[in-house]
Amino acid sequence: MLKIISLGDCEAPELNYKATVGFIDDRPVYCDKKNLYDETQPFAKYTRHYPEVNLTPDMLATRESARTIGAGDLFLPVEDSALKKIASVWREKGLVEAIRIAAGEDPRRVTKIVHWIATRITTVLDFIERKTSSCDGLPSIGSGSVADIAATRDWNTALIRCLAWHPHCSRLALATRDDRIRIFSSGTQSVAVLRHGGQKSVCSMSWRPHAGRELAAACCGGVLVWTIELGAASYSLSHATFLRQRNHAPVTGVAWHPQGDLLVSCSPNDLNIIVWDVAREIGIPLKRLGGGGQCILRWSSCGAKLLAATCRTVFRVWDTGTGRPWTAERWTVPNGRVAVACFGPHQTLLFTSTEDPATLFSLPLQDNIFDARGVTSFSDTKIAIPLIDLTKVLFSSNTDDEDGNEGTVVGGRVVAMDWDPSGKYLAILFQDSPLVALFKTSVGTISRVTQISPGCLITGFPGEYPNCLQFHQYLDSDQPKACLTIAWTSGRVQQFPIVEKSQSPIKCY
Repeated sequence: MLKIISLGDCEAPELNYKATVGFIDDRPVYCDKKNLYDETQPFAKYTRHYPEVNLTPDMLATRESARTIGAGDLFLPVEDSALKKIASVWREKGLVEAIRIAAGEDPRRVTKIVHWIATRITTVLDFIERKTSSCDGLPSIGSGSVADIAATRDWNTALIRCLAWHPHCSRLALATRDDRIRIFSSGTQSVAVLRHGGQKSVCSMSWRPHAGRELAAACCGGVLVWTIELGAASYSLSHATFLRQRNHAPVTGVAWHPQGDLLVSCSPNDLNIIVWDVAREIGIPLKRLGGGGQCILRWSSCGAKLLAATCRTVFRVWDTGTGRPWTAERWTVPNGRVAVACFGPHQTLLFTSTEDPATLFSLPLQDNIFDARGVTSFSDTKIAIPLIDLTKVLFSSNTDDEDGNEGTVVGGRVVAMDWDPSGKYLAILFQDSPLVALFKTSVGTISRVTQISPGCLITGFPGEYPNCLQFHQYLDSDQPKACLTIAWTSGRVQQFPIVEKSQSPIKCY
């Protein structure tokens, strides 16, 4: 039986004026602020290839010379007849949307009888929608709000609200508090700044795989899909497509399929997941009743599974394998809702709920390929296995604190979690702790059992708290296998390299 480890099994961090800057040879490396950018530091050679990012409050909401335009600004509108417009909507979005369009038209353009009928039908449809979704209303603050759902600590006040690495290159997108997205790329000093009238309250971003310059952002009013032109003279050529669906706002989750052909989004006010045809700007609802609005979406690395977590205890795992209709397995957590979740190797899902005390669970979802007869034994049954007890733990200070602080707390409610694509490292960010917990993990190929052991606790400089994080996968064999990017409250974006012993250079004497 697997032992459930706790945060108390982690080695106590050095609670001094130094920050943790790397995990090299299974040991944390610390550095003070004065020597952070010293090229002679042992961690510097692993981070010099990354763009240097350091934002401050006075950099937000300033006048950049760059200007962005939407795709709609490039073309003149064409006025179609009302009946032609209604017929077009009917073909593309169905009868219900066509009726709504007819109800919104001038009665003289569609005849008074058609307008009267469409208006009455729309009133009935609105009444039904209010009754079915009234219990899923999204509060502006507190439990169930956008700030509560976003994978960001203190989302309302954070300088950096979310970050996203491109899966195939060193390109980083940062969404900041001033409703702008900044793009940092290796090898260039310039920063692309993306602005749009609909780009409000960004809480999730996703780069399109196999397309270097397409970025989807979850916004208050819908989904923005940016096509980004890089280079000092090309920012004004970046443009965005604004995808909107009735009752599908605010959008709190957006994710591209690993093959880059499908885009999905979710909203706490919508019972349905929307699968977007981006080229045609059409959204197809993926319907499932029960559980309330949707708040979190995650694809497995192979694209065969899609996690959809609701605002209640229900979460579903969709089987999206090609060649057959999509089906969903329904799961529930004892209390609260799924707070964070991420997929790892072999379709293994890690998740934790908002209940207190929090526990990290592992759920193996890959079918047993050796079971040719389709007979399942008790050992093959899919059950959620507890891995880590995330109850709060107090680490005492190992130096005399002039302010009289007894130490620091780690654990409690989880805000963000990310699993290194190789399946070797897991990072967890908490709501009430200034530390990030790093664990070493491995998933058995046949047994599908996730083994986990303590790594280290990552500290910032005095007064800093982590806001959000994400792993970046190295593709260069000369670099370490994993790097964790952490955005701190000070505006500092840290690249935290993880270097295994076999990767360390041999010292010559």
